[in-house]
Amino acid sequence: MLRTDRRGAVIVEFALVAAPFIALLLAILQSSLAYLAQEALESAVEVAARGIVTGQTQAADLQGLGTGLTKVQLAERFRSKGCQSLPSFLSCSRLFVDVQSVAAGTTIPTGGMGALNFDAVTRKFTDLSYDVGSQGSLVTVRFIYLWPMPIAPAADLSPLSSKPTILIATSVSKTEAYL
Repeated sequence: MLRTDRRGAVIVEFALVAAPFIALLLAILQSSLAYLAQEALESAVEVAARGIVTGQTQAADLQGLGTGLTKVQLAERFRSKGCQSLPSFLSCSRLFVDVQSVAAGTTIPTGGMGALNFDAVTRKFTDLSYDVGSQGSLVTVRFIYLWPMPIAPAADLSPLSSKPTILIATSVSKTEAYL
C-alpha cells in the first residue's frame, strides 16, 4: 500500500526545487538592480561631463572662487550637482567624484588615473581630486558609487560592509573653446 501511495510526492518535489529557484530569482533581481544602478551612474557622469566640456562648470567655479568658495567647496558643489542626475534609489551620500585634467598636447600618463584608496574607518576615498581644467584640456570625470550589494547569502548583510562593491562610471572628453 505504501509503495503505490503518491499523494505527498508533489510537495516533496516542490520543496526540493523551490529553494534553488527562489535563490536564482533573487540573484537575477539583484544583478538587474546593479546593472540599472551602473547605467544610471553612466548617465549622471555624462551629464556632469557635459557641463565641463561646455565650460559651464568652469564659469561657475570662477564665480564661486570670486565669492570666497574653496576648492573643496567647489568639488562638493559639483558632486551635489551630480547627485541631482541620479535616480532616487541611489543615495547621494554614497557618491564620490574624481575629476582630473591634463593640458592640450600633454601626454596622458600611461598608468591611468591611479588606484582608489578607500579608508574603511571614515568610509571615504582618500586620493580624489577636482581639477576641471581649462579650454582644450582633456578631462576625466569618474563617479564612484558604493553599492551595498551582498556578494553571497552568507555574506555580511549590513550596509557598506568593510569591502563594499564599487560601481565606477567614467567620461573622458576634451573641453571646447568657451567664453
